[in-house]
Amino acid sequence: MTADMVRFGRRVFAAVLIIGLVVAVAYSIQILLLVFAGILLAVLLRSAGTWLCGHTRLSINWCMVIVLAGFGAFLFGSIWMFGVQIVNQADELFWAVSQAYGEFHAKLAHYHVAGSMSAGTGGLNLETPVKAAASSVLWTIASIVMVLFIGVYLSTSPQLYTELFLSFFERPMRGRIARLLDATAAALRWWLAGQLIAMAVVGAITTGGLLLIGAPMAISLGVLAMLLTFVPYVGAIISAIPAVLLAFTKSTDMAMYVVLVYLVAHVVEGYIVVPLIQHKLVYLPPAMILAMQFIMELFAGTVGVTFATPLMVVAMVLIKKLYFKQDWDEPTEAAEAA
Repeated sequence: MTADMVRFGRRVFAAVLIIGLVVAVAYSIQILLLVFAGILLAVLLRSAGTWLCGHTRLSINWCMVIVLAGFGAFLFGSIWMFGVQIVNQADELFWAVSQAYGEFHAKLAHYHVAGSMSAGTGGLNLETPVKAAASSVLWTIASIVMVLFIGVYLSTSPQLYTELFLSFFERPMRGRIARLLDATAAALRWWLAGQLIAMAVVGAITTGGLLLIGAPMAISLGVLAMLLTFVPYVGAIISAIPAVLLAFTKSTDMAMYVVLVYLVAHVVEGYIVVPLIQHKLVYLPPAMILAMQFIMELFAGTVGVTFATPLMVVAMVLIKKLYFKQDWDEPTEAAEAA
């Protein structure tokens, strides 16, 4: 076998390997994003434990126990509170949605084409959508459990998993990769700090506004609005939907007041809080965030949209460190000019 044939065989093998790797990533992108979500949770929990350790005389292990206990109490308390109130409001919500659907169906009947289309819905088979919804719920529960386990394990023993990851690289490269990991973790910590501040502001304004107007499930909906603020722009819309539906069980005026509360909360967050936070912590252009969300929605659906922004933070660190040879918090020439 000639040297040319050997080189050609190696190139073919490398091409097949790259194509196979791209296909494997494409098919497992949602799993990879869930692993990334677990890493984000681990960064959050470990940062809280480190902060507590620095402000008390407790060891890091006891601080992590306290942080994990507090996180578990918040998580399960929120689920219980929101779940119980949803069950209590289920009848009113079903009645409101049914009434809204009936009015919408009556309006469609005025149009010949729409009427003919809606006329065939009397025998609609709900078996398929119910099965799809059940499968989606099971997938969501399994995903949450996976993220929680990854977050807990990584936050309690970060050094073990970092050393395991670095062992895949040659020794001369390990120091550089370790510094890159530290820079990425630092950027994610500051971004998470900014997000938590924005989430707290939205949660406080939403809860206070809903309580002021006497909306149903004010505290639960405020917590939901706070959590969904994690997803910029898209989360604001999604969090308002159940609040508006529940408000319709009271009156149309109540629904309008609820819309106003959510508008005020997210205007304050988007035009006052976020610019101040990003100026001090991690700046991400809004247009790039939206573009990243659309791209990730194409590749990974809802999970991709949820974690598009932190992925952008990681991309920012990698580009600055590897291409521009800058620290992640070092402003670029464009940012300095602005």
